[in-house]
Amino acid sequence: MAIVTREYSKESPFPIESEICAKYQASRSIVREAIKVLNGKGLLIARPRRGTSVRPEKDWNLLDPDVLYWLMQRRFSLSLLKDFTRARIAIEPTAAAEAARTASNAQFTQIALMLDQMQEAADGNADPLESDINFHLSILAASNNPFFYNMSPMIETALYFSIQFTNRQLQQNFASVQEHKVVYDAIASRDPELAAAEMRDLLQRALELMESP
Repeated sequence: MAIVTREYSKESPFPIESEICAKYQASRSIVREAIKVLNGKGLLIARPRRGTSVRPEKDWNLLDPDVLYWLMQRRFSLSLLKDFTRARIAIEPTAAAEAARTASNAQFTQIALMLDQMQEAADGNADPLESDINFHLSILAASNNPFFYNMSPMIETALYFSIQFTNRQLQQNFASVQEHKVVYDAIASRDPELAAAEMRDLLQRALELMESP
C-alpha cells in the first residue's frame, strides 16, 4: 500500500533492508522474500549494488489481484473502473459463449445455484456482493478454458468494486436477477451467440452507468 499510494517515490526513496526490518519487526529473510514477491508483481526492482527502487506505474502487473485491489484502495478511480469493465467486455462474453458450448450438466447446475443465491440476496437472505461475483465466476469456470478461469482473481477483484459502484448508482444493494437470468438462459439453451450477446449487454449497461453524469 505504501508503494501504491506513492509514499515511496523519487523524492522519498524506498528504504534499505535494515530500515524495513526495524519498521515491521521482521527478519532479513522475511523482508527479502517480501521484496521478491513485490518484484514479481512489478512494483519493485532490486539491483545489485544499486538497492531496491519502485518501478514506474506502467510496469505494475494489473492482472495481479493484489495490485488491482491496492490500486482501488488507494483512491476510488472511476476511470480505472471503466477500464476494468472494458476488459471484462472483452473477456466475459466469449467465456459465456464457451460455457454455452462446453459446460457440463454439473456446471449448468452451479450457475443456476449462483442465480438462486442472487435471488436470495434480493430477498435479503444472502450477501448480494458475493452472490453476484460467484455468478460471474461460475460462468468463467463453465467455459472450460483454463486461460479464462485463471483470470478469475482479477475479475473477482474488479467485480468487487464495480458492483458496489453500480449498485450505489442504482440506489439498491443487489443486482438485477432478471438481467442475469437471461444470460443463464442463453447458456443453458446452448446458444453461444445469444450467450455472448446477453453477457455483453449486461456489461455494457454497467459501463453506460459509469459513463453517465
